[in-house]
Amino acid sequence: MYISFLQVDPNRVLQIMENIKINNPSQTILHDQISSILHETSFKWVLLSSDSETLETLKILKVSQHERIVDLMVLDLSSDLSNVLVKEIIDKCISLNIETLGVIDKNYLVSSERYNQISDYIFQPVKTDELKFRIGKLIRSRIGKSDKTIIKIDELTINTTNYEVVVAGEKVHLRFKEYELLLLLASNPGRGYDRASLLNQIWGYDYFGGTRTVDVHIRRLRSKIEKDPNNLFIETIWNVGYRFRTTSKNPAP
Repeated sequence: MYISFLQVDPNRVLQIMENIKINNPSQTILHDQISSILHETSFKWVLLSSDSETLETLKILKVSQHERIVDLMVLDLSSDLSNVLVKEIIDKCISLNIETLGVIDKNYLVSSERYNQISDYIFQPVKTDELKFRIGKLIRSRIGKSDKTIIKIDELTINTTNYEVVVAGEKVHLRFKEYELLLLLASNPGRGYDRASLLNQIWGYDYFGGTRTVDVHIRRLRSKIEKDPNNLFIETIWNVGYRFRTTSKNPAP
């Protein structure tokens, strides 16, 4: 396991690294690629390729509770990681707003439910240019696509500093792609997006899923933020895609 941060008991982190032997040269290559891309940033990251590494990382994340001590979790899914641990680490990353990047073999079909909440994917063997693009996209997502710190429409508030979404005074827990979709649409009210554009902007141009992915995430997003049927935020453009409404449903007198 490679960990790019020394916070939350750094001696413990170093001990974990010393006790794990790296026998796969591809792990070293991948680590070096990520390091070269992120060496001038403050982005903190972890590369996981075994169950023991994943278990130790989960322990650290649980100790940190709600503090995000890492920005990017790279999961080598071409290695033999436990399904249960993969799901657990993904769920933990979602709860802490940590981006996840899955490294997969080209022969693997990413259709399993356990992997469909990962932020992004990249194929083995990893090409440096593509890895740079994927990581850059995740960094831009972390920074936020809007210059506005607070986006507020009626009872919906998006805080782009801490990635918090509140509806009618209650915090809404969104998965990473749901948040990205909401932020993109809400930052550009009235602008129509077809499904292909949303797929390209949120998942990437070479995402191997279909446009139905957009519909599924929009449906989940709506179920979380549109509690009042008379106060809807996302409008459907039939046979095209979606847009965020431009005006308040309850304008001030």
